[in-house]
Amino acid sequence: MIGGTNFPTQGIQEMFSLKSLFAAALFLIIPAQSPAADSDLKPGDVIGPHNWQRVQGMVGENLLKRIKGGYTFKIKESGPRRSPKEYFAATEKYANKVTLGSRGELVDWVAGQPFPNLSRSDPYAGLKLAWNFVKRWTGDDFKEGGGTASGKAANYTIERDGSERRSEVVRYEIRPRGRVTLAPLSSFEGYDQIDWMVLRADEYPRDTSGTTTLEIRYVDPDREDDLYVYVPSIRRVRRAPPTQRCSTLAPTEFNFDDINSFNGKVTNFNYRFIGEQQTLSNFSQQQNPFHRKVGDYLPVDEAWEVVNTYVLEITPKDSSYCYPRKVLYIDTVSYQNVLGQIFDAKGNLWKEGIYSYTPVKLADGQEVLSATSPVIVNVQNGRATVLSTARAYNQGYRPSLFTLQTLQTVMRGGTLR
Repeated sequence: MIGGTNFPTQGIQEMFSLKSLFAAALFLIIPAQSPAADSDLKPGDVIGPHNWQRVQGMVGENLLKRIKGGYTFKIKESGPRRSPKEYFAATEKYANKVTLGSRGELVDWVAGQPFPNLSRSDPYAGLKLAWNFVKRWTGDDFKEGGGTASGKAANYTIERDGSERRSEVVRYEIRPRGRVTLAPLSSFEGYDQIDWMVLRADEYPRDTSGTTTLEIRYVDPDREDDLYVYVPSIRRVRRAPPTQRCSTLAPTEFNFDDINSFNGKVTNFNYRFIGEQQTLSNFSQQQNPFHRKVGDYLPVDEAWEVVNTYVLEITPKDSSYCYPRKVLYIDTVSYQNVLGQIFDAKGNLWKEGIYSYTPVKLADGQEVLSATSPVIVNVQNGRATVLSTARAYNQGYRPSLFTLQTLQTVMRGGTLR
C-alpha cells in the first residue's frame, strides 16, 4: 500500500512496449483495437429492446434500461484514435525515468505517458493506470467550445419532466508542464509546480452570465487547489474552499471534478484496477451537436462502436468527499474515458456519464480526438445534462492569462475574449 492506495487483486494486461509505441507514432496513429473474440457484434447490427442482451455488460445500468425501454441504434466499425507524434516521442524519451513517490505522486515525470509498459504483476497497476489517464494527451492548451461555430460550449440540462434549460460557457485551459507540441517544450520557466490552470466564464443565461472561475492545480500532494470565483451580483472575487469542487456547475449536473470525466487530484484518491471489458462508445461522432429529441439526452442517429476498456475504481481518501465511489471505463488505445459510473454511500447508482469524441485537426494537419458530447445523468433526481462542444487545441496561451488580474479585469467590465 502506497499513500493510501488500494492495489488490485487482478493484474493489468501487458501493454505496448516503449519501442512499439514510438513506432506507432511514426505513422501518426494508434491502431484501433479490434473487438475480442467473445463479442459477436459486427458493424451494421441493430441493437434495441428486442435484443438488449447482446450489449449487457457493455453499457451502463441506466443506458441498458433505456435500450430495454426502446432506444435503438446501430453498431459501426471501430475507427482509429490518434494522438500527436510528439506525445509518443516524449514517452519514448522520458518514461523510463518515471517512478512513484511515497504519496503516490509522480517523480521525474517530464512529458508523455508516465507508465506505457505496465506489467501484469505490477501491484501499483491501479495507481499507474490513473496517472496514464490523467496524463493522456489533451493538448498543451485548448479552448473548450473553440471548435464550434459560436466559439462556446453549450449545456442542455433536461429535467425529469422533459423541460430543458440551455447555458453557455467559455473555458480556457493551459498545461504549463508536460508540453510536447508548443513552445516552450516541457514546461514554462517558473511553472513546473503547476499541473494545469483553467479559466471558465458563464455567458448565458443572464442570471449567471459573467460568473468567472480560476482554478490552479498544484503538483505538491499536500497543496490544495486554488479556486477563485468572480460573482457579478456582489462584484467581488472570492477564494472558494476545496469543498466547492463538489458543487454542481449550475444549472448542470456536472461538478468541477466531473470535468474531463474525472478531474480530481490523483493523490487524493485510492485506485483499484478491476479488469478489462468491452464497452460501447463513439469515437467518430457524425453530428455535433448530435440529433436528439427535445427532452431527451440520447442521440437518435449516431452509431456505436465496440472498444476494449480498462475498468478503474476510484474511491476518496477523505470520507466526506461528495462521491463515495466512481468507476471509469478507459479506452485501452487512447486512454480517453468512455463510461463513468458514480455510486452513493449505499452502493446505489447515482450518476452515469457517457462520453463521445470526434477527430479534429491540429495546425500541422495531425488528427487528434476532441470531446464532443459528454452526457451525465443523475438517475436519482431524473436530471441529465448534455454538453455540446469541440475543442480548439494549441492556442498559444500564456500563463499570465490565468491570474487573479484577469478576474479583476472581468470585474471591471472586461471579458475573457
